[in-house]
Amino acid sequence: MSKSRSEVEGVARLNSADAREVGGHVAEIVSAGLPLEAGLAAVAEEFPHSRMKRLLLGISRDLESGADLESVLASRRGPAYLSALVGAGRRTGRIGAILENFIAGARVVLDLRQMLWLALFYPLVLLIFIVPLGFFLQFYIVPAFRGLLEGFELQAPWITTSVLVASQLVTDYGLPVLGCALAALLAACILTRLFLGAVLTRRLVCRIPIIGAILRWTALARFSPLMSLLIESGVPLDEAIVLSGDACGDAEIRADCHKLAASLQAGKSLESAAAEGGRFPVSFVRALSWERNQEGLPEVLQSMADMYAARARALVMLLAAILPPLVVLLVGLVVGYVVIALVMPLLELLSKLS
Repeated sequence: MSKSRSEVEGVARLNSADAREVGGHVAEIVSAGLPLEAGLAAVAEEFPHSRMKRLLLGISRDLESGADLESVLASRRGPAYLSALVGAGRRTGRIGAILENFIAGARVVLDLRQMLWLALFYPLVLLIFIVPLGFFLQFYIVPAFRGLLEGFELQAPWITTSVLVASQLVTDYGLPVLGCALAALLAACILTRLFLGAVLTRRLVCRIPIIGAILRWTALARFSPLMSLLIESGVPLDEAIVLSGDACGDAEIRADCHKLAASLQAGKSLESAAAEGGRFPVSFVRALSWERNQEGLPEVLQSMADMYAARARALVMLLAAILPPLVVLLVGLVVGYVVIALVMPLLELLSKLS
């Protein structure tokens, strides 16, 4: 038996970023009324010598061979929610609109992530420059300064003595201690993941002030619009919950969604099942009371997604407002302490020389 083209090519897994880009191109082509096979091949020419070009050309060839888009995405191990959206769009004739809404929701989460990285950019760059400068001072400047004090037989004040002692400790034990600390941190992360599992590890991370809340609201901002879109597209409720939970990137929400789907299949209402779990926000549990009105539930979920995105955006702005001043203040205190410690003996030396 001959192998399929995808098997011969050894197609890599279609990850979430690929799914967003492919979904966006499919939505543009379908909305423009162009043939999907030719449209994907034309778009692929815009990506010379790239992985996306090979991916789009492979999908185009598979479509030309007679396969439908839903099965092509599944054969390329794409996210299950993308195949579900494509299948729902094919059944309803709204594949372009459905994928456009999916891309719009995913873009909100991407904007939140970009805002978070921009908030962390300045402190990270400052630390990247300060840490090597600190090692240079500890390994070269401070030892030379110690020799100067010993040559002139100066009595160092306590602040200078503390810097000299710290420099000696860093010179003698700094690298071994740093290596042991990094190894211990790596071992702690691995052991935490192994013994606690993905769900408890995620729950532990979400307890970090501000950062944990940002991760939680961002995951809910990705989960809610996708669930809204799947329900609006006619995907069964239990299946929509599982697909949305798998796509949100939060292990705790994923586990809760699988429990919710099992409770629904057991005959419970979505609202009561979510309330029993106890880990969804109260606002989300109340929104699920619209489950009885299938037409109103997608709109409510979309409103909740906007609210969660606004909460995450507010926390990111708060982090961007307080983190850079705190880092600058910390660096200023450390640099000021070292400068004062080094200048005080020099002032005593100048007074003796004069």
